[in-house]
Amino acid sequence: MIRASFKPVPPDQRIREIRKAFKDLAKAEPGTETTERLAAFTRAAHDERMLNMVMHAGQRCLDEDRRAPRALVAAYTPDASDVEEQIRGWLDLVDLGRWLEREDLQKTGRDRAEKTARDWVKKAEPAEARHRLRTIGSALGQQFADVLRDSLS
Repeated sequence: MIRASFKPVPPDQRIREIRKAFKDLAKAEPGTETTERLAAFTRAAHDERMLNMVMHAGQRCLDEDRRAPRALVAAYTPDASDVEEQIRGWLDLVDLGRWLEREDLQKTGRDRAEKTARDWVKKAEPAEARHRLRTIGSALGQQFADVLRDSLS
């Protein structure tokens, strides 16, 4: 006998929840709280790769509040202890900025990803640093990894 509390969550359930949240946010009144909810929703939809919702929610977030770039940056600030996840989180902010044609979001995400990557490589032993540079080369581009490697030499 299968207990309902132990059943696996169907993959479509998360998508339904995101769509419901999107509809609820469409009805919400403009304001700081809504802006923060939109920013958090934008990040959650980005994690699920629901890119149309990401672009709509991100643009609405920027339209409703002048502080929105700060709200989006806060929502995209990675809280993961894994540095690779942190870098990917910042690069997601770069993607959002590119989709919304916002240079400030792209620059913020890129700067923070590069700083995180630079600090991560500097803390490593030489053998581990080479491995991390390869990882960074695939995430941030080989040119950045080469410049970083040369600066450490």
